[in-house]
Amino acid sequence: MNKLNFWKDWSGKYRSIYQVLLFVFFLSLVYSFYSQYNSDDIAFPKEVARKTQSIELSLHNVQDFVFDLQVPARTYIIFQSFLSLDAGFQLSGTYLLIAVIFCCFSIMMTAATYLSRWWFIIFQSVFVVWIITLKLQFLNIFGIDNQLFTFLFVGLFLVTGYYFQAFKEDAGLFQRWLSFALLLIALLSLVIMGSRIEAPVVFMAHHGIIVPVILSIIFIFNVAYDIILHILYLLAAKKNEDGSSNLLHFIVITMLYLIYVGLTFAKNDNMIDIEIVYLNEFVLFAVSAVLGIWGFKKRSELVKKQLIFRPLGGYVYLALGIMAFSVMTWIFRNGNDPLMDTFEDMIIFSHLGFGVLFFFYVLYNFVALLKAGHGIYPVVFRPVNIPYNLVRAVGFGIVVVLILRVSYLPYYQAISGYYIGLADYYAYIGEEEKATTTFKVARQYAKTSHKHNFELGKREYDAKNWVKASTYFSQANFKRPSVQSYLNKVQAQINSDLIFEALFSLEEAQKDFPDNSYILNMKGLIFEKLNQADSSFIYFDAAERAASRGETAEVSAVNRLALFAKKGIDEDLPEQSELNNKSVAYQTNYLALANRKRDFIDSINVEANKIPQVLTYNDFSFLFNLTLNKSLGHQDFESDSVSWLGNLPENKEFDKSLKYATSSRLNYAGKIKEAYGLIYELENDNISDAGFYYLLHGLWLLEQKAYTKAAEHFAQAADLKMSKANTYRTIALILDERLFEAAQVYEKQLDTESISIQVLENDPLYQFLKGNSTLLPASFQYLWLKTNSSLQKKEKDSIKTQLEGSPFLTLLKLNEGEALINKAKFGQAKQHLQALKISKDEEGLLIYQNNLLALLAAVTQDDKLDEEVDENILLTYPYNYELVWKAYQKLQKDPNAQAHDIMKRLGLENPFFESAVLYSAQYFNENNEPEQAYEILVQASRLNSESVELLKAYTFQALKLNLTNYAEDSYKDLAKLLTMEEWEEFSDKYETMKEQMEQKPW
Repeated sequence: MNKLNFWKDWSGKYRSIYQVLLFVFFLSLVYSFYSQYNSDDIAFPKEVARKTQSIELSLHNVQDFVFDLQVPARTYIIFQSFLSLDAGFQLSGTYLLIAVIFCCFSIMMTAATYLSRWWFIIFQSVFVVWIITLKLQFLNIFGIDNQLFTFLFVGLFLVTGYYFQAFKEDAGLFQRWLSFALLLIALLSLVIMGSRIEAPVVFMAHHGIIVPVILSIIFIFNVAYDIILHILYLLAAKKNEDGSSNLLHFIVITMLYLIYVGLTFAKNDNMIDIEIVYLNEFVLFAVSAVLGIWGFKKRSELVKKQLIFRPLGGYVYLALGIMAFSVMTWIFRNGNDPLMDTFEDMIIFSHLGFGVLFFFYVLYNFVALLKAGHGIYPVVFRPVNIPYNLVRAVGFGIVVVLILRVSYLPYYQAISGYYIGLADYYAYIGEEEKATTTFKVARQYAKTSHKHNFELGKREYDAKNWVKASTYFSQANFKRPSVQSYLNKVQAQINSDLIFEALFSLEEAQKDFPDNSYILNMKGLIFEKLNQADSSFIYFDAAERAASRGETAEVSAVNRLALFAKKGIDEDLPEQSELNNKSVAYQTNYLALANRKRDFIDSINVEANKIPQVLTYNDFSFLFNLTLNKSLGHQDFESDSVSWLGNLPENKEFDKSLKYATSSRLNYAGKIKEAYGLIYELENDNISDAGFYYLLHGLWLLEQKAYTKAAEHFAQAADLKMSKANTYRTIALILDERLFEAAQVYEKQLDTESISIQVLENDPLYQFLKGNSTLLPASFQYLWLKTNSSLQKKEKDSIKTQLEGSPFLTLLKLNEGEALINKAKFGQAKQHLQALKISKDEEGLLIYQNNLLALLAAVTQDDKLDEEVDENILLTYPYNYELVWKAYQKLQKDPNAQAHDIMKRLGLENPFFESAVLYSAQYFNENNEPEQAYEILVQASRLNSESVELLKAYTFQALKLNLTNYAEDSYKDLAKLLTMEEWEEFSDKYETMKEQMEQKPW
């Protein structure tokens, strides 16, 4: 190390080449460390795995002031974990490796032509072996599957080398290098263009890795004692002026270094387990390789007759170093840990073996000079007592002894690493059977290595052989544990329902990776499965804090939201401001929690062009939850319709769920007809969820006051074993004034349950059906009054007296006002509703009154009622009073306005909103569109077949259009629905209109 930048003394051309090689040398060194520390736990990338769950909740209630029935609903949550099932093979690393190897071999082939005959033969033999290991005969170049190209290129390289070595000795360095470079380029081009197999370059690189690995190990041996050499340089580069001794310093520093190397060896060999910072073998090698730049120049004194250091020796050293670091980079990037172990052992063994011998070599030859303080570094390779070659021979012998001591383990690991490279190639080209077999062969040579066990575990996982997969992942962790193998092992155990075994595996993982966010997140998932919500939350929170940011942090946040939604934890929703920047899974669980809390989220919207056509489970869950959440705001579809997605064959498995979500949103947006069409399809589909849809439809019908149909749907749901269906059926029958049937259904239900007499005595529904009106609370007294048509006036007055001052008496009067509107007794209805004075505390009753006044103002075109209507509290559901008011306001502003579209909507959207349907039909009749009025009435009466007022209007409309047969049919149906008094009144009107129509000319 007489001069750090010794190459500056070289001629310009040689100096520039050396500087380029030196730059590449350091670049390859740095890149190898980058690959080692960014190999993502042995080069296996992680992927997010999700588990979608459907949870039961309620988004809406059926409220009629007496009963408060929860409408069942579903929402989806997504729990996310991490798996590592992608290929660990890095294609770019292989291409880089083959390029570096070819360049380095071109330099070494050039150098070989300057060597003596025997060294030339040795080098040429290495090149021949390398060409043979490329397996050119299997590349099927231009269809040739024999050894032709192998022999051809072996011959070309030998002839070219011999030509320059024996005959063209005066040829220049560049001329020689260019000849070999062109031959190598020709070889590579021939393989790329002529081979008929898939990925021939990868095949060649992975088969031909043997020789580069051996040369890398030789390079490791060559620099194994450079650290001691440079300790000597620092201490004895020149004579001490004061004559002080360097011996003790050299012995102490070198012994400390060798002891540290020995401790690392002992740790690797499981001889000790001391908590200290051990040497990183690759850092040790890198330091030796860098120092070897000057050390090799010094050692070249021994071989200058064979290979002059300036410049060719320097080129060869750097080429070997570049190759060694490139091979290590390839190993790191592909996670080939058996070869990592081989290199680790070779580094430690060589530094120990050669280092000890070099230490004794220095002492034995120069102990007196060191003691006298002389500068022995300049003459260190001019021994006095024992020759330097003995260091190499005995040092190599110690390395061999260490290899024998561990039963040839580094050799077997190298063989295992070679087969792993072949298996990576087979996996890359999609030949999974060959890949699996080759990984198993690799495993025979090194059973506890990570890569092949991990790869075999992945394949067993894909085949759903969970136990075998778990076993392989467990063995992968034996020597070189990784987060990925722990995650995969735990997921396999979860899939086998081995929850506690999975928990134990995570406890073990935490010992190796104490604060790893992936492990903490998985542990949170395990506790969630064990219904330990508190522990689950703690680990999700810890995982997010450990990750601090990025995908892992968001996954933990996603899982925390899912936990809150599933367990019904009353947690505040995070701010909505950045929701649109979050992942689909996060937004899905955010919506799920919002649905659980019945919070309408208006900050998440989806445009039609951003809805993916082919849905993933995450996409589906998000759209499903969003669609249901919009029902909380009674929002109709705009550009975010999802029903069409179910029609695509790729989304077939989501079709029924999308129909359910669509029908729910349409229903609460007031589009009853469309909603019922979809729910009817689901009811009549041969699916296990039919009972749920019957129950849901029954509750919707209950809100529309279609009690007969609701009771029928609840009966169907009860037959399909839906809980609460019989209770809901009882309520529907009561509201339909079929008290006897209701009592029978309820008693039958009670017979199947063990309910004590005390409970029944406090059950108002039971007492109601038993007729014990005196024991009923005010709400059920109101119900008794409303549904019991057999009550005498005295009984009615008595109950009304008891309800005096109660909001239920006001409710009864509002019911009467609504009935007057439905019967077109508008004057009485107006007087009745305006007479009611409702306290501001009774918000529900005020809204009810406000809606009825808005409806009355619209159907009577009474602008004097406008001031009494608060349009801010008009309902969209169950009846769309808001739409009625919009239509009315439009006509009020301009009596000649074309309100065709809005009036058509009013007539067609909800056939159970009788007054709105009749209002719409009246509009079209007044605007000379009787056919449209007829279409509205026929559709409404078809869906709401038990509405007397709709059937009457339909009958008269049919007569107007001379559809006498249809009119006669409905006329007969009305005979069964009307009381005698009502029938006589209607019949007179019918006959009168019929006569008038018969007298009209066609």
